[in-house]
Amino acid sequence: MKPTSVKCFLDSNIILYLNENDGTYKKDIVTNILLPKPFVSSQVIFECLNVCLKKFKYPKEKAIMFVLYLFETCTVVSEEKETCILALDLFSKYHFQPYDSKIVASALNSGCRTLYSEDMQNGLVVNNKLTITNPFLQFN
Repeated sequence: MKPTSVKCFLDSNIILYLNENDGTYKKDIVTNILLPKPFVSSQVIFECLNVCLKKFKYPKEKAIMFVLYLFETCTVVSEEKETCILALDLFSKYHFQPYDSKIVASALNSGCRTLYSEDMQNGLVVNNKLTITNPFLQFN
């Protein structure tokens, strides 16, 4: 997968493949997606931190180093009141899970055209502006 110049947003379930062993195709895809400095929300950063601690059993210092790496390689956006209000609208309109609604709202408010996620409906176009894409499907 080649990096794209289109503004994109990453869900935590995509970013976390960076923790796989070297040479796995998913890790390679995510590494390429990181090249144009994608957008993430503070929620995504802390979801990654939580998974690193709870699922991967990383020591606190290693988990912190990973999220600091994300701060360097991604554009981190804050979640303002307007993002939360949009998230509630998306939750109602598209029936997303509550936290997914915040991620989609953050992507929209960041002007992104693509949201990379493995958990949401691949190909769904939200508000005629944002396409949810599972970057791994073309390799299955």
